[in-house]
Amino acid sequence: MARKAPGRWHVTSRVVAAAIPGLILTNTLAILLSFLLPGDKITAVATATVLSYAIYGALILWIFSVQRLRTVWIGLLSGIVVTAAGAWLMYTLEAAS
Repeated sequence: MARKAPGRWHVTSRVVAAAIPGLILTNTLAILLSFLLPGDKITAVATATVLSYAIYGALILWIFSVQRLRTVWIGLLSGIVVTAAGAWLMYTLEAAS
């Protein structure tokens, strides 16, 4: 039995997922990495920014390779929550010290 091609809704949803939540997840992960990477602050921020390009590319590949659309959205939204909470926690800890 031939596999059914995805409809316009699925393609549009994946493009929106890659453009908005994918970019938000990449940015929150880059912020978290800038707190976690060793070295001085400027080097950590520059390294996290460069890594974010590779992370965003990998994230786009993942978004378009996963079969279930629900998995994409749940993965992106839960990733945003976890990385944003981690970044906020690291910022709070650094501001308190």
